[in-house]
Amino acid sequence: MLKRLGLLTLVALGLFVNEGSAQSSKVDLLLVDETQTLQASLMVQIYARALQESGLFNFDAKIVRVESSYDDPLGVNPTDKKYELIVIVPRGIEDGSVLSIWLITKPLGPQTRPELLNALGLIRQRVEQGSAGLFKALTVMDDAALGIFSSVFERHGWLK
Repeated sequence: MLKRLGLLTLVALGLFVNEGSAQSSKVDLLLVDETQTLQASLMVQIYARALQESGLFNFDAKIVRVESSYDDPLGVNPTDKKYELIVIVPRGIEDGSVLSIWLITKPLGPQTRPELLNALGLIRQRVEQGSAGLFKALTVMDDAALGIFSSVFERHGWLK
């Protein structure tokens, strides 16, 4: 478990540090922390700080409690705020039962903003490099379950 947390630390510290923002507009991002241990939550906080300091995102975060990593962590959006990208650090990543961070967007296609595509590519690269390939950052194009989350989040008013 400590080895996995150490790798999670590398992922968190490696993400977006010293990445400049050459993009003309920021990506609206919501980070959802489903982790269940203090150590894992601290690692997610480091990750969140790196995201904020990158200058690439308009950033919000939520800490949620779920019974399963496949539960809807958000429910209906009580605000008017919508996001282009929802990053979920799922329950189970801290004990190795889940080995991916989930990047939830609307389906990607020709209408997808280049800023969002660049952000997704950068997150994927840094997660894989920072964990020596142990963790992956998956998008809606990689996993059907994430496509379901995308549909639910859009219907509940979270995705724009």
